Amino acid sequence: MYNKNVDQSSIIGLLLILFVITFFTYFFDNEHKENDFLKEKLQDKNFSLTEKNQIKNNEDYTFLENKALKIKISNKGGEINDVFLKRYKAYNPTFSNHSKNLHLINNSSLSYEILFPNKKGFYNIHSTNLIFRPFIFSNKEKKILVMKAENPNVKNQDFLEYIYILGNKNQYHIDFFIRTKNFPLKRGLPFKLEQKIFSFEKDRNWENSYTRSYYSIYNNSTISFVKSFSEKNTEEKRISNLNWIAHKQQFFTSIFIPKKPLKDIFVFSENFIHGKCLKKIGWKTFINIDKDKKKDENFSFSFRFYFGPLDFNLLKEYKNNYENIIPFGWGFLKWINKYFFLVIFQFLEKTNLNYGIIIILMTIVVKLILSPITYRQYKLSAIMKLIHPEIEELNKKYKNEDTLKKQRAIMELYQKVGINPMSGCISTLFQIPIFYSLFKFFPTIINLRGKSFLWVDDLTSYDSILELPFSIPFYGSHVSLLTLLYSLALLAYTKLSNDRRKNNIQQNDNENVIPDMNFILYLMPIIMLLFINSYASALSLYYFISNIINIGLMFFIKKIMLNDEKILIKIRKKNRKHISWKKLIKQLLDKNKNNITG
Repeated sequence: MYNKNVDQSSIIGLLLILFVITFFTYFFDNEHKENDFLKEKLQDKNFSLTEKNQIKNNEDYTFLENKALKIKISNKGGEINDVFLKRYKAYNPTFSNHSKNLHLINNSSLSYEILFPNKKGFYNIHSTNLIFRPFIFSNKEKKILVMKAENPNVKNQDFLEYIYILGNKNQYHIDFFIRTKNFPLKRGLPFKLEQKIFSFEKDRNWENSYTRSYYSIYNNSTISFVKSFSEKNTEEKRISNLNWIAHKQQFFTSIFIPKKPLKDIFVFSENFIHGKCLKKIGWKTFINIDKDKKKDENFSFSFRFYFGPLDFNLLKEYKNNYENIIPFGWGFLKWINKYFFLVIFQFLEKTNLNYGIIIILMTIVVKLILSPITYRQYKLSAIMKLIHPEIEELNKKYKNEDTLKKQRAIMELYQKVGINPMSGCISTLFQIPIFYSLFKFFPTIINLRGKSFLWVDDLTSYDSILELPFSIPFYGSHVSLLTLLYSLALLAYTKLSNDRRKNNIQQNDNENVIPDMNFILYLMPIIMLLFINSYASALSLYYFISNIINIGLMFFIKKIMLNDEKILIKIRKKNRKHISWKKLIKQLLDKNKNNITG
């Protein structure tokens, strides 16, 4: 009977873990007052003014730079042509490491334009066709680039200005202002933006699964919610009351934040299976003009652009829910990663040790925190071992009687010794969210990106000791040593656990043995080997160390912490209402000794 109850709990736990893995693999993770500010700064004598003389019809570039970013802006269309992240590198397949310069925007992969009406009211003036004249203002705090273009239909009277402001420190954002003077406005201005998302990581397919558009919308004009697009190849969506929109990759993002919410915006996304480009994300909107403005009155609108890493603490400083685009998982799994694993990880980061060692320490810390649950599982196993002779007697006694009566007698025995066999299953269920949340945690932590450990060149990607000339379904075309070590450790732990159950129980009642139990138990290491071969090597390292610790705990708890007589004394203290305890303890000890010698 013990075998049936405990093994049922194990099987339920294993099946739930298999379901979670299958489900995860296949179905899944300071405002600015622009006019007053600019007037003040443009008239400030402390700013130095630099004017670049250009040939109007030739494309030229102006640079804005700080300690984190280097931005190249074209005079043709006044657009950002290139964004270079100084502190990060892209993956270089030639040297199998992150050594290439990382250009989040490159060769006009970001394009945006405004359409203006002509005198007849037709929208045929494209800002991308205009030639802008740059003026740079700078002081110790920031640099201001003013790009000025004339209306091609009305010379020296109508002007369009693009104004870029970049701080001199470590900011990853740039403020962008649009101003017009005497430009025809009509009722509003169409605005369009498109961006091609490049690949920067080792595994393009894995990176592409993390690349999508996220957006924040206002509800009742006060509370904002963050949502995302799906993993479809192409998708279109109409959004209202937009707070901001992000073009997110695995570790980097471009976020576009209008000063005023956009009432109506049409977003589209297109996926690319091959090539350097992962996705093309774009959106269109109509910037409304205030009703009380005259037809040719000056107009202004502003955005903030963020070009930078998906660093949780950095994004949180903006206080606009940007950190929610990091895919820590859904529901309460996100909370486990944000407020449990991330806290432990950041605490251990302060040791300045190698990140592989930090993951090993993190595994030990988590195991210590969960040790009471582990101890309860082993204690349940020990108690079930002691009462097994009593269960066998009940099976014989009620062999030819009603099954319900036999189960009621067994449950009464469980109540007397103060245990609940289902608690083993509950413990397994409790650990499933922790097991699954790690699948989302390690591939999204930018601090692990490009960090090596032993033979591993990047802890956020798979480690490969052998490239296969063919691809195995579910497995891939490479051999991950850490995944192989984890699977072997899981197999060893499974065998030791199974042998312990066999040694604890004399299987006299064959009807209580569940068929193919061993097959189900030994199937798990094979499934894990197939499923996580292409996952982050940090995940395989964590699970490998976790199973080594499990094996050590099994021997430590069994040999040192758990003692049959002490367990029975504790049971007696918890059940003082039962007057036959002395007799029951003596019987259990005697039958257990006979069970061992026999």
